[in-house]
Amino acid sequence: MNIDKFKFIAHRGLFDREKIPENSMLAFDKALEKGYSIEIDVNMTQDGYIVVFHDNSLKRMTGIKNDITTMTLSEIKKLKLLGTENKIPTFEDVLLQVAGKVPILIEVKPNSKYKELMKKLINLLEKYNGKYSIQSFDPRIVYWLKKNTPHISRGQISSKNIREVKSRILKILLGKMVFNIITKPNFISYQYLSINEKFYKKQKNKGREVIAWTLKNKEDYEKIRDYCDMVVFENESTID
Repeated sequence: MNIDKFKFIAHRGLFDREKIPENSMLAFDKALEKGYSIEIDVNMTQDGYIVVFHDNSLKRMTGIKNDITTMTLSEIKKLKLLGTENKIPTFEDVLLQVAGKVPILIEVKPNSKYKELMKKLINLLEKYNGKYSIQSFDPRIVYWLKKNTPHISRGQISSKNIREVKSRILKILLGKMVFNIITKPNFISYQYLSINEKFYKKQKNKGREVIAWTLKNKEDYEKIRDYCDMVVFENESTID
């Protein structure tokens, strides 16, 4: 395994939009085969199980209109991703699959029961022997990590325009990462379009690493490769 590949993080695994669904065990297998780090998204079911899935709504990936937080694990296990035989995996299954072979970048999705989610997540990770970091758009989650697990590498995800946030003021505050004063993240995961030399130097001066997300072509990578420490990417041609 080429250790240099660890700085390249496969976005939701190495997936394509037809045969290999994102955040599927197959997509993670493909990333493991190439030795890339893996970015995953986690949320919690109605009955308290942590699953690996990006959207709140199940519609895009399964055709079901329900939110994932309103479904039980047994209900979710019946669903197929993009009409394939791939299912939504549990976080525990993904940990068993990766088994420390590559680092995992874990994005915790905003959840009204985030404290319960975080406690369960950490309980599972305490039994895991691989490398991992945890990140979130939600500064409450980053602060929870600072307060309860300061030994775990934590990151603030942000961009200048967070679409999910409706409040203009909150959008500005999150974009400027003003909550970093309290949450003190170890790294910043920022949309690549807003990363430049000035941004990079500012974060490095604060002792933080910078992850650029999500790159989809080689031209974009060439523009920011000197201004980030790690890259979240789709399509291997982006970093070849």
